[in-house]
Amino acid sequence: MIKLITSKLNGLCPGVKNAVSLAKKNADGGNTYCLGAISHNEHIIESLTKNGIQFIDTIDQIIDTPNTKVIIRSHGTTKKIHQDLKAKNFQIIDATCSKVASVHKIVSEFDAKDYQIIILGDKDHPEVIGTAGHCTHPIIISSLDDIDNQICILKLLKKACIVSQTTFLKQKAAEFIEKIKKIHIKTLEVFDTICYTTAVSQFLAEKVAEKSDLTIVVGSKFSSNTNKLFVVASNICPSFLVSDISEMQKIAVYAKDKASPAKLLNIGLLAGASTPKELITEVINYMSKNIGQVKVSEELSKGVEESLTSYREGRRVKGTVILADETGVRLNFGGKNDGIIHAEEMGIDIEYNPENYPVGLEIEAIITGKKDSDTQCIPLSKRKLDLIKEGDKVVETIREGQAFEILCQGVAAKDSGLVGKLGNYSVFVPKSQILERGFPKDLKSFVKKKMRLTALEIDDDKQKIVASQKKILSEERAEKESIFWMHVKEGVIINGTVKRITKFGAFVSVDGFDCLVHITDVSWKRIKDASEVLEIEKAYDFVVLSTDKEKGRVALGYKQLQPHPQSVALAKHPVGSISKGKVVSLVPFGAFVQIEPGLEGLVHVSEAAHDFVKDIHQVVKVGDEVDVMVLAIDEASRKITLSMKACLPESGEEITDNASDKKPREKKAGTAQNDKQEWSEDNSNNPFANLLKNVDVDK
Repeated sequence: MIKLITSKLNGLCPGVKNAVSLAKKNADGGNTYCLGAISHNEHIIESLTKNGIQFIDTIDQIIDTPNTKVIIRSHGTTKKIHQDLKAKNFQIIDATCSKVASVHKIVSEFDAKDYQIIILGDKDHPEVIGTAGHCTHPIIISSLDDIDNQICILKLLKKACIVSQTTFLKQKAAEFIEKIKKIHIKTLEVFDTICYTTAVSQFLAEKVAEKSDLTIVVGSKFSSNTNKLFVVASNICPSFLVSDISEMQKIAVYAKDKASPAKLLNIGLLAGASTPKELITEVINYMSKNIGQVKVSEELSKGVEESLTSYREGRRVKGTVILADETGVRLNFGGKNDGIIHAEEMGIDIEYNPENYPVGLEIEAIITGKKDSDTQCIPLSKRKLDLIKEGDKVVETIREGQAFEILCQGVAAKDSGLVGKLGNYSVFVPKSQILERGFPKDLKSFVKKKMRLTALEIDDDKQKIVASQKKILSEERAEKESIFWMHVKEGVIINGTVKRITKFGAFVSVDGFDCLVHITDVSWKRIKDASEVLEIEKAYDFVVLSTDKEKGRVALGYKQLQPHPQSVALAKHPVGSISKGKVVSLVPFGAFVQIEPGLEGLVHVSEAAHDFVKDIHQVVKVGDEVDVMVLAIDEASRKITLSMKACLPESGEEITDNASDKKPREKKAGTAQNDKQEWSEDNSNNPFANLLKNVDVDK
């Protein structure tokens, strides 16, 4: 019996598989060309040729017809060929492997920065030729002797950038790089551009060969990848390279010679990246018929990928930038899949700028999920890792009760509290420690919200923190109260927001404290409800009327900061002005006259007329409209003194609307009452003369 030791990575690599798939989709009977062999496998080439794909070496071989398509194979091509194809308006089907495209990007960027580009690989390989076409005057190193032959040039370099052919032997590349480093180039940027699949295939080839009595490598003799697997296996055990089933006879003879009835024959089976699975199946069937019953084992490859590169969520990785654009940053971190950090995940409170992330820059990030189907990359986050690092630093600062902040991530089991993370520490906030008073009714309302906490207990071994928001709230309230009572004094003007309106006034929040504005202090006018003046959730200025710290009471006034209606009215009627008013009431000492709503003034009986008035009723009655002049204003008591006689004409004068504008009046004959009278003892209108008329002065 034969135990066949193989690997699940055998067969077409993703890059070649994608190129072959695109070729099949675009084959349309002679109108589609492919620059070079799409795969170093005769079977694939033959199949695609039958489907109408024409394989050419130069673009001069293309017959220009409508809708001509040109496939760029997975090895990629030069920048000039791309430009020439565009100039001829051919439809380009670019099947360049993403790993190769990343190398082109690195080479282009560093060449633009005047770095000497050094390419490790086979100088005749199409991938190396394509990569070289993306920079000026590259140095291609295919062997250690090439380094020695160009040592003089290398010693003169001030800065250089090293990349490798993606299918180059990893061990060989490491030897070349080590030797180049000894030249001591001042600035040397080294990129590990060997394809992950290639690296793992080489690693598995070594492990398969170690477990095998002989190894079969299936693939084209023209395939760089296949030949490298053959070299790896040949260094460990007898190995054979077969390109098709016809070459299996010599292996069958060798196997039978080495096999013994008592021993299970172990045969290793490897395949290059361009080898179709159909050929691998044919080889296995041939062995089963001509050598012995085959038992296939892939146990050796199980877990190898995970041991080399784990994509476990939460794992920290370091990678180098291979591309940065407006969407984010792509990283190569050693696996078969690139990583991607979307723009919003690049850091904490930073404005993302692609120019800050040049190719080759090393970035540490954390894996946040499985491979994204759109980008075919592993999602990473630098922001989350930064938060973890910041959190770990914060833990050292909170041991003495200092406050810290977390984002609540969920509700603990049995609704016992809330949970979150602070760096690598899990945080638990018991239900009793969430509010300052009582228990929250809905814990879910806190999820995805920030919480300010203080640590009650820190367990470093289990990386757990028990924390309290209640303690923070109580301490903050006590501090606020201290500041509040320090500044809230009688007569101080403060700003507050109306929160509730009741029948006796309104409650106003000032820095979180409830203060009362009594309804009598809301307006100068009589109102039934404070809502006639104040709106809920609107902020106003108030004056502190009184405080009682022991009872926690503060009385505020709003009307006190508003102008009194009478003050406004008084401003319209300065001293000396004349207005028309209405008599609203009579008293023994005069009449009250309203000169506008809410503003009344007193006309003293002595100011009712030019003649002596004994009873005000003799001059006016309630409801009369009269002209009055403002004689005096007492702003403190908001009282106004008026005069009617100042608006009445005196002898020889005419009163106008302006009190200071007096005109002479014409005297009318026979109207002694209107004439100014001189004092005389016999004047019949002189009351003092009337008293003395019967007195005998001679006695």
